[in-house]
Amino acid sequence: MYLVAIHVPIYTRGGERLLATDWKRSLLLLRDSFDGRFGRIQVVAPSLDAHVVEPDQPLELVQASDDIDLFPSFPLNSRARDFWQTYLRVWRKDVAALVPTADVVHAGFCDVYRPINFIGFLAGMFAHKPTVFVQDTDQVLQVEELVAGKPRKDRIEARAYCEVYERSVRFGVARASLSLLKGRALHARYGRYARNAKNFHDTSYLTSEVVPEARVEERTSELLRTDRPVRLVYCGRLEARKGLDESIDIVMRARSAGARVTFDIIGDGAERSALERQAANLGAGDAIKFLGKRMYGRELLSDLASYDALLFTPIAEDTPRMIFDGYAAGLPLLGYGIEYVREREAEDGAARSVPTRDPAAAAALLCAMDRDREQLAKLARRAHEAALYHAADAWYRRRAEWTYEAAANYRPGR
Repeated sequence: MYLVAIHVPIYTRGGERLLATDWKRSLLLLRDSFDGRFGRIQVVAPSLDAHVVEPDQPLELVQASDDIDLFPSFPLNSRARDFWQTYLRVWRKDVAALVPTADVVHAGFCDVYRPINFIGFLAGMFAHKPTVFVQDTDQVLQVEELVAGKPRKDRIEARAYCEVYERSVRFGVARASLSLLKGRALHARYGRYARNAKNFHDTSYLTSEVVPEARVEERTSELLRTDRPVRLVYCGRLEARKGLDESIDIVMRARSAGARVTFDIIGDGAERSALERQAANLGAGDAIKFLGKRMYGRELLSDLASYDALLFTPIAEDTPRMIFDGYAAGLPLLGYGIEYVREREAEDGAARSVPTRDPAAAAALLCAMDRDREQLAKLARRAHEAALYHAADAWYRRRAEWTYEAAANYRPGR
């Protein structure tokens, strides 16, 4: 058995057990990549009543034929204090009941206040099982960037949080049979402490869902032979740290400087109303449109292929799947040069970036791309090439091979 101990909830509805659609999709890819070598996938995770889920959160029932066994534990919507006082014992007991029959234990570290994944990792380690430690977010860098300039009390609390977080991740990677670290920044921060670290990327689309090359060529040819606007798009959550207020400002600056650009925003979130007001106050009109949330899948990727580039201006470090979804539609990335974006620029050659929080430089970049559309077309072709390498099924096959090797080489006590 391959045991996944994770914070991502198992939803319950009567006697039914469900998962978020994208999480179930990932587990099915994990199952298929192993080709039956570890038997069924078992998932132990906190529980959440399906009736309290947002209406637009897609859930899917897990069937017996999926070869995924779900074991819901304590309620995820409990307070951190309740976790330590009551539910820690429940969680440890539920994980401990499954570890003895596991061939591999898959966990990681996600949160100092409720270290759900980490407790699963410790259970596997102390039971002398091969462990896979997955780290897909550099929370230390995120927290440091978000509290910069905040009151001293907030910065002290943030430093304490980061210290515990970093020490915990170092402990995990130093002892895990295999550490999967998402992106170059995480690998640079923690890889030197690991006994067996691999750099990976977490993507959603399949190789079969990458838009045809002919579709990309048709779009870029139209861009080159006409004076239509360069169509920019963002697709994701509308949160403050995503920097969409800066994206809107950048687009309007570029248009004021004569650039032929438009910007569509796909997604929803807490910042939507404020962003709509900002666009209206700037007189954006049809140049900036809010299209709402869309269901992920082949149809969304096909719709993205009608645009020319992604615009992404986050104010804190981020590793969004959106970048690779853009690749799957043949879209290069333009925006702020956080570490993960600079990594994509260097490794894939499908991005162009400017220093973070420099809207004037970003507007100048958009103007340059409008003037040099041949350059934008070249970036689009590179994005499409990178999409095939980064497809989720390709990455899961690589991860499976690393896992087989780590499990085969595992020796208790070493």
